[in-house]
Amino acid sequence: MKSTVKAVLALLCLAIGPTLPAQTYQYSALSLQGFSGILNTPTGYVQQKGTFDTLYSNQKDSVPTAGGWQDNYIFSVGIFSFAEIGGRLTNTAYGNMFVTPEGIRHLSSNMKFSSAPLTARFHFSPALAVGAEDEGGGTHVLRTSYVAASADPTGWLRLSTGYGHGPDRMKGAFGGVELRAHDWVTLLGDYDTSNTNVGVRLTTPALPYIPARLHATFSSPIEHSQKLAISVGLIVPLDFSKAKRGHDTPSTSAGKPSAPTTLWAALTARKVQPQAPEPAPQSPVVQSPVAQTRPADTADTATTAARPTPEPGYQNSVNAVVPAPLEVLLDRLIKAGFVNVRVGLLGKTLVVEYENVRYNHNELDAVGVVAGITGQTAGTSAEQLRLVVKRKGLALLQIDAPLLPLRDWLEGSDLAHAPAFTVTTKLADTNKVAFVVGNDNPGRLKPSVMVYPSLTTFVGTEVGVFDYQLSIRPELQVPLWRGATGVARWDLPVAWSGNLDKGQIYASYRTPAQMDRLMFYQAVPLAPGLVANLSGGKILTSTNGTLNELSWTLGSGMNRFLATQSWGRDSNSNATRKVLLGSYRLFLARYDLAFEGTAGRFWEQDSALLLSMKRFFGDTAVSLYYKNSVLPNTSSHWQQVGMQLEIPLTPRRDMPERPVQIRGAEAWDYAQETVIGTSNSQLPDPIQTGLAIVPETTQSLSLYYYDRERLNEDYILSHTERIREGWRRFRNGL
Repeated sequence: MKSTVKAVLALLCLAIGPTLPAQTYQYSALSLQGFSGILNTPTGYVQQKGTFDTLYSNQKDSVPTAGGWQDNYIFSVGIFSFAEIGGRLTNTAYGNMFVTPEGIRHLSSNMKFSSAPLTARFHFSPALAVGAEDEGGGTHVLRTSYVAASADPTGWLRLSTGYGHGPDRMKGAFGGVELRAHDWVTLLGDYDTSNTNVGVRLTTPALPYIPARLHATFSSPIEHSQKLAISVGLIVPLDFSKAKRGHDTPSTSAGKPSAPTTLWAALTARKVQPQAPEPAPQSPVVQSPVAQTRPADTADTATTAARPTPEPGYQNSVNAVVPAPLEVLLDRLIKAGFVNVRVGLLGKTLVVEYENVRYNHNELDAVGVVAGITGQTAGTSAEQLRLVVKRKGLALLQIDAPLLPLRDWLEGSDLAHAPAFTVTTKLADTNKVAFVVGNDNPGRLKPSVMVYPSLTTFVGTEVGVFDYQLSIRPELQVPLWRGATGVARWDLPVAWSGNLDKGQIYASYRTPAQMDRLMFYQAVPLAPGLVANLSGGKILTSTNGTLNELSWTLGSGMNRFLATQSWGRDSNSNATRKVLLGSYRLFLARYDLAFEGTAGRFWEQDSALLLSMKRFFGDTAVSLYYKNSVLPNTSSHWQQVGMQLEIPLTPRRDMPERPVQIRGAEAWDYAQETVIGTSNSQLPDPIQTGLAIVPETTQSLSLYYYDRERLNEDYILSHTERIREGWRRFRNGL
């Protein structure tokens, strides 16, 4: 009987393939094994790009589980439209790191690649996928590799089949079906080479305040009398602003009715006869001269554009002096929270210099706000706008655009006709600019306090499922003069797990409340795209010394070279730290994708190679990395892989800087890694922390001065829609 089932499953998708229409949109949910799929089997699709999916389940797998229960903690990230990657922690009673008669505590990985983006447009379009589970590391409990194929004969039905190579699970032919009965109910069934399983998945709409969704799955095998397995999870879009704007909702072709995406919709659909459009009423239309010359996409701003603008020295009917437009513009920019502001004219070019200290998710939000305020205020005397972006009073980037088309694009409804932006690091001479005399709202000596958490974790170790220390870090930043900043930071532990208590195994990782940083920074522009950042003081805890960077960004921003040097002495042990690193970064801004390689001597004095790939989803970034390290004074060799999540923990617009600005971190990161190879064979899955660590502070060049490497021509020109979106989001609050 089983052989017959396997043969049918293997041929099912290919048999119906030629009759299929092009694939319709259908969300691929996380299975109970960690890959996107049905219950315990994968499909030919991957998780939706730009989503973070978490899942807890109590399903028991075919591994030693003497305690009678099993907990599974799973996460997955849709890193590309064709790839997902994730991890899983499996824990049972009396577990430890490796398989024993008592149970398991095991970390494993998942990765999967799909052909769906290439094949979805074709009529013969079953999606094909390849994937692997529990690869790498010293022990394997859930290891398998597989190929899978899926087809959607209708928008509410998905059929999947495939073959797994084991050896630990899913060895042989498998398959299953998903029937989307309702928007929030999906019926599931699959055969995973060991059991036939049935279940139902419930998915909520987006939550009220964040565009995240809850989901729960109830399942049970047919052949065995196991208890009902329950899983609950959360699907979170990594780009919150895009999800709120509805960009992730699939659209249908204009003029064509959309196919039903649920069985309920298909059963209740009614055939509607197409009706001829009603003729437009023939009535005379009287157009004013302004309306006749005004393009349709500038209807929102025509009144503003036609309104006369007072020039310097203009007097109204009661002889009251009206402020000049440039003085009004200067005042509005300062009231909006910008510092080091200068406004002036160079012929027909309006020059605006500013430093952004409020819009800390993305510098393009500030560009949009400055451009929008300028368009509303500047009047008609200028034809070109030049924005000069500053950091700590240092001019780093210049953006030029025609003023009137820019104003119409910011205020109008036409997204397709963006003005011609020009971006460069070769700044024009400002000696001949007639700047407005007056207050420029200097940023020096205006302190800000950045407050953010610090989280140290130990996941899936031999002594615990999850051990941690959570600290709050208030960091005082005081701009001193051009390019100079003083920084003091405190680390204040607020909670930790029992294994970090005094006398416990991780007690040495618990830190006391202390000032762990006191430094002075001086940034120096040397040439266009070439900036040095010199710093010294208490770098970290008991290490005093210097930390210096030299960054060279070439041309449009695709290529960047970075040299990092540090020297420090530990005041407790009198040991010295010598760091010397070189790195190269390739940034494909159009795809929000960066590759970086770093080599040299790192913070813990290990000699290592660090390779990473970073993908931006709006202002959130996900990085995958590989470390190859040799420990100091030994021949011990370690290889590790990991994933890092980088998110802004602060509002898109922070509070003003007066008198003291309180804000969060523009880029808070959390990473989890595992060993995949080591010359130390004492333990199957050894843990080695602190390898290939790059010393980086909140005032580093890449993070602060270059907006997480996005303050460059390539990124700005490929994300101009963010400029417009930033202005339209914040203009009502100005």
